[in-house]
Amino acid sequence: MLDLIRRDVGLKFVGEFASRAVFLCFFFYAGRKLGSVEFGNLSLALSSTYILSIIFLDPGLNLSTIQLLVSNKERAGNTASVIFTSKLLLCLPLMFSVWLLSRAFTTRLPSFWILFLATLYAVFTAILEYLACITNAFHRMDLEAMFKIVNRFSIVLFCALALRIERSTAAVLWAMWLSTFAACVLAWILLKRQLVSIYLAWTYATIKEAVRIGLPIAGTMMIMIVYLKWDILVLSYFNIGRQEIGWYAGAFKITEAFTALPSILATGLFPIMVQLRLENPDALNRILRTATKAVLLFSIPTAAAISLFSRPIIMLVYGRAFAPGANVLAVLIWCIVPMFLYFYLIYVNVAAGHATFNLIAGCVALIAGLIANTVLVPRLGYIGAAWAALIANTSFALLAAWKVCGLFRSASIAPMLLKLLAAGALMITVGFFTPATMEVQFGLAMLVYVIVLMSVGVVGSEDVSLLVRILQIRVRPSAQA
Repeated sequence: MLDLIRRDVGLKFVGEFASRAVFLCFFFYAGRKLGSVEFGNLSLALSSTYILSIIFLDPGLNLSTIQLLVSNKERAGNTASVIFTSKLLLCLPLMFSVWLLSRAFTTRLPSFWILFLATLYAVFTAILEYLACITNAFHRMDLEAMFKIVNRFSIVLFCALALRIERSTAAVLWAMWLSTFAACVLAWILLKRQLVSIYLAWTYATIKEAVRIGLPIAGTMMIMIVYLKWDILVLSYFNIGRQEIGWYAGAFKITEAFTALPSILATGLFPIMVQLRLENPDALNRILRTATKAVLLFSIPTAAAISLFSRPIIMLVYGRAFAPGANVLAVLIWCIVPMFLYFYLIYVNVAAGHATFNLIAGCVALIAGLIANTVLVPRLGYIGAAWAALIANTSFALLAAWKVCGLFRSASIAPMLLKLLAAGALMITVGFFTPATMEVQFGLAMLVYVIVLMSVGVVGSEDVSLLVRILQIRVRPSAQA
């Protein structure tokens, strides 16, 4: 099982990292070419249609499809085809909702034509994600990685050509949806040849079972996507200028790029957590303690470094026109600390049989973010949205951590969290308030962070040993004659 998980996680990491890195570079390039105003339009169109596509096209169906395919391989073709057909049918209410949204917020959103093009991209992205998730049931993450890498590389190529012809949001969106459509056709052909045929079919019992399994997960996903992606929409609602929205979107893309790492870790460890929960609770406690340390040991100094050097980073990535976005990035990047924590802990709660609590925590975070945006955006502008995002993400992380600490008391996660956060707070105090150059500030901050962690015994030799055993690649001995 460990060898299989190492292979799956490795391929997932390759696919996600390569595709996301290419896509992130594309957005940096597009930001430079389009300028802050047009980049704000592009980000607003993509955010609004992406939220709606998650609500309509993936009510937990992707994960429930994997479970149904694994449990009944004989009906794999029919099951995958029925859910594929349901997604196509759900495109109709999605398009109608986009039309209603365009009519209701004519002055705050891009034109309906721009939203329509963004919706086409969202639809084909959802279809590609579904076709990719089917490969997971057959442990063919190599196909998933290829789908995503080909898609993102083709988007970059198509968009680069489109921007040479016309520097506009419409040109970029045309390139994005056409390249994603082509990737869907390629994925469909490869699935048919290697795994399972996907065709139009309908079975009510299959849809009912898929929705029943996926509904609790769907609720959490929808709420998370809404409060993670609604920043641009909130700024538009409060009539923040498109230039400011562009600055915010640029900082958000950098922050968003880091979210893949905890998701890869969580999905890789999830099968182990489910098994050890029943067979070896002590081993599960050690894994939880080590994994929680790992996500925070990486995210806290990373956030501090990017926050401190936010201005040169923004200037390097987007150019001088986006320089005011450095103030947003300095605040927004701290969201990766709670995001790293709860992106991982929500899978722990699911493995422990408490998926419903994730939905409750998501609702609390949604309300906290809504209140914070209502109070802060009118007073602080687009900087207020960054603080509101930090408040919302922190709320979710605190609740998820509280639940896990209560479920796994023997793991001693709570004292370790307090020590790590205290070390991080001291690092911030030293780094940001020392009268010196940024390089000296960062060096002193990291020195303090390491000294505090060593003095309080946060990292021990047993944790390092366990991590090595989890990540090590075993070489199979050759067969003896």
